[in-house]
Amino acid sequence: MNKGAGRLAAITAVLFSWLAAPACAEPLDATLALSVNALTGQHQVGSGQADRLSFAPLPLLEATLRYGADSVRVEGLPPLTIGYFNQGFGGATTRLSILNATYRHALPGGWFAGIGTTVYNQDTTYAQGVAIFYRRGTFFTPVAGSLREFSRVAGLRLEAGQHIRLGRMTIEYAAAVNPAMHGIDNTRVPTPDVIFTATGGSQVIDTFADAETATQVDLMARIAQRVSKRGEILYGLRYINFTARYSDFPGQLSDRNVGFAPSLGYRIKL
Repeated sequence: MNKGAGRLAAITAVLFSWLAAPACAEPLDATLALSVNALTGQHQVGSGQADRLSFAPLPLLEATLRYGADSVRVEGLPPLTIGYFNQGFGGATTRLSILNATYRHALPGGWFAGIGTTVYNQDTTYAQGVAIFYRRGTFFTPVAGSLREFSRVAGLRLEAGQHIRLGRMTIEYAAAVNPAMHGIDNTRVPTPDVIFTATGGSQVIDTFADAETATQVDLMARIAQRVSKRGEILYGLRYINFTARYSDFPGQLSDRNVGFAPSLGYRIKL
């Protein structure tokens, strides 16, 4: 048992020294960035209604850990509530959060390829009165209150891009695609109860859960201008095209979001 313990300790020491040696030669780089992205675009739902967003400021956090040719990049939008006019329901508010997490490998010439995941969480409330109706297939009912829709969609993310250094400036551009994202779209519909009380009536909440599939194209081009030993100003443009459809209703659109977002941010090397 002592010999076995001694061999295990020796093997552990060798492995530790083997792993530690490259770490000393190649330090771990870490950066943290914050950017504001002024989204302008169109939000379309399955009923054919389309709403426009104009310069909606979306703050994105970005963290990157790099070791040699390999890096892990995490980008996220913290939960943010956006209010906008909705043509079908008068007014709507959406609480949205986004997470992109990707492993990247650097290639010659400043190129890189990456693989990871994207997660969307959204919770939308539509302000509406009793006279508004809700239709889903053959189901048709008046709505007695505010309709709520919430979902989580996630799927594989593939990336490719290039970083080109020109003195104190770096040109960065990347293309990402999510070929197949999946999730559940939940809709809570308050409908009038058939039994009315002396105070005017009551509600029954009908909840529908529909599977959905989605695809996304995410294009980004920006310039990183070094302004100090550790700091860089980021400015550029981003394009998003997200389309989701109901799995059980072939061809029927769940929602589509298409837009451009000029961005301005700051990145610091930790």
